[in-house]
Amino acid sequence: MDHRVEGFPFNVLRDPMYVGSTMCFAAGALWYERPAGLVITAYVYVVYIIALRFEGPFTDMIYSKKAAADANSKKKL
Repeated sequence: MDHRVEGFPFNVLRDPMYVGSTMCFAAGALWYERPAGLVITAYVYVVYIIALRFEGPFTDMIYSKKAAADANSKKKL
């Protein structure tokens, strides 16, 4: 993409897919009254947090490189 998406839901949450997925796991565990489901939900949440430590900076790097390349191409014109 040419630029970062800043509309809804990204203007409310930085990573809405991870939050929504975790909430779905928790809702399923509560709906079916399964304590093991809550434990699995906590595990999934921790895995997502670890993934975001790598994904966030990588995504920021991609968009900053794109912005720098766009700035350089405008200088050449």
